Amino acid sequence: MHGLAVDRNQHVYVADRSNARVQVFDANGKHLATWPNIRFPNHVFVSDAAQDVWVADNMTAEIVKFDVNGNRLFSWDASGTAPGGFGELHQFAVDSKGNVYTADNVLGRLQKLAPKPGADPKHLIGQSVKLASKAR
Repeated sequence: MHGLAVDRNQHVYVADRSNARVQVFDANGKHLATWPNIRFPNHVFVSDAAQDVWVADNMTAEIVKFDVNGNRLFSWDASGTAPGGFGELHQFAVDSKGNVYTADNVLGRLQKLAPKPGADPKHLIGQSVKLASKAR
């Protein structure tokens, strides 16, 4: 296991990079699905509103969008040394404005990526899932 995320239904997505797959479990640990043939999944992230699952494939520096059933919806090649590119996208997080903060293990740098005005919302990573409301 290299990374994990939880969706609003308490499904746990595990980036199993040694076995080139993402595995999905329920809150009790029951195996629900395996998404094979992801070359080297390094990080997994679930967006809040759309419940999209984003996976960083560090073998290709590709960022892949799946639905919660494992259907590949979109991807982009993010390889390269120029701003916005990666040698190995190791981790990423998203703030409330949709800015993506990234950690590159090979190039040894952090980046903040801001959405372009007018960008197609289907291609934006979005906000993280909020698991519980604050106690009052």
